[in-house]
Amino acid sequence: MTGGNLSAGEVILIAHKPLGEPFAEKVRPALVVSGSTFNKTGLDAIVVALSSVVRHSDSRQIVIQETDQFFSETGLKTTSAVKCGALFAYPKSQIRRKLGRVPKAVINQVRTLIISFLADD
Repeated sequence: MTGGNLSAGEVILIAHKPLGEPFAEKVRPALVVSGSTFNKTGLDAIVVALSSVVRHSDSRQIVIQETDQFFSETGLKTTSAVKCGALFAYPKSQIRRKLGRVPKAVINQVRTLIISFLADD
């Protein structure tokens, strides 16, 4: 799949290779946080990891609950944590597929949290 038409808030599937396991590959969800202009002009998208392991004491995550009204639109299978501290560039050419999307309010919340700890000196 090519990621040329990605937009912020899309939930995607990516191939993740755990450190120390060069031949292992796991397919994991991620959330696109980069904007449309960035996504259209570059080879990568900026994403944050999503995880079904929710650590309620972790202030660097936002939880998407199965009970949220928009949950069915995300494509996720279960309550998931948006791991805002796990921000990275991912090649658009390696994106497996799109699962769904989160509302603009959620992506704004994610971006605000990312900026808050990036700017904290």
